[in-house]
Amino acid sequence: MDEGKRVVRQDAPPVLLALADRYRQSKFGREGGVTDFLTDFRELLESAASHDGEARVRAEEDLRRAERESGGLLALDRHPRDPNMIHRVRLRPTGEGWLFNGLGQPAPSARRTVLAAFFREHAAAIDPHPAWRDWLLALSKSALSGKSVRPFERDDMALNAELLRVTAEVLRWSDESLIRCASAVICGDSKRLEALQARLLQALRAVTGDPETSLESFQILQTPRSVLMHGPLLLDLPGGALDLGLLGGPVVVSGTDLALAKEIRCTAAVCLTVENEGVFRELAKRNSGVLLVHTSFPGAATRHLLARLPESMAFHHFGDSDPAGFDILRDLREKTGRRFRPLGMEFRPLAGAPPLTGAERKTIARLTAAVEMIDIKPALQAMLDHGTKGGFEQESLSPAAVRELLDQVQS
Repeated sequence: MDEGKRVVRQDAPPVLLALADRYRQSKFGREGGVTDFLTDFRELLESAASHDGEARVRAEEDLRRAERESGGLLALDRHPRDPNMIHRVRLRPTGEGWLFNGLGQPAPSARRTVLAAFFREHAAAIDPHPAWRDWLLALSKSALSGKSVRPFERDDMALNAELLRVTAEVLRWSDESLIRCASAVICGDSKRLEALQARLLQALRAVTGDPETSLESFQILQTPRSVLMHGPLLLDLPGGALDLGLLGGPVVVSGTDLALAKEIRCTAAVCLTVENEGVFRELAKRNSGVLLVHTSFPGAATRHLLARLPESMAFHHFGDSDPAGFDILRDLREKTGRRFRPLGMEFRPLAGAPPLTGAERKTIARLTAAVEMIDIKPALQAMLDHGTKGGFEQESLSPAAVRELLDQVQS
């Protein structure tokens, strides 16, 4: 029998099944124990849906029978003034096996042993990363002691086996592929990697020790690497020069073409990154001569382009003036090494604006503590003082105000 599955005895008394469930969910079930497991009789009856009428009578009979047959492993604490009234149900430390075996279920200690063995065996079987073995041996110890084994599950060995195999395959992956193509190869299902992504990222970050690890780190991309831009940019490609400045509208340039370019030339004095695509396209209509780049948190193609622009250019970022918008500014500065100056990102009071959430306040605290964001502190403090993000969206600025901002970076 698979120790990870429950095969409930068909005639198992509901009150004993409820006792097993309460034990399994307790610290005793997760970690084991050397003292008696105690549960309140009334609460146990509620769990078994046997709190009154005939069901309660049957539950009491089942418990008394179990007490007699357990050889002292199950005990019923009676009320001191009424020996017929059950007060608590007590399971001795050595009673776990008796209870679960009698119900046709694997005991929690056995499940912990099976899970620990699962991690231990896979630690020795494959080696897709230098830290693989130590990671799985640590999980094996956690499983045995009842500690967390996230992102794995204690009671779903099929999921655990799949997640472990997929993690190993991703760690070995080297060809640049879109996530659904990689998923079809790794999982036999083009959508499975996306379904596993949250757990998979936890596993990958635990193995690599890098909290920033993503699927992109292994060349598995959510979307093709590309950058949406507009302005006077010339790519010197192996087949000839491509002057994007001749185009009237925005253009998407692939990361592959940027990497192939022997030289990237730009005659603009200013590069302006814009968070919102709609605002970006409105600015592009003006053909101002500024190099416009649409980005939030910059992807690989955007970072590649920004890294190859002339050092003499001035860099500005126009984004939402909320904590998330300033976090994008921080990321741009950190990932590109460019000193992006915020444009139009002052705090704008707005009546009726929703209050800052706890998560947003944590983001503000993190940004305030960052040395590279010292110039942003006034805007962040204004948000805290008002308790809201104010009118933070780029779209809340009038077209005339946006044009004035574009004129500012050119002056």
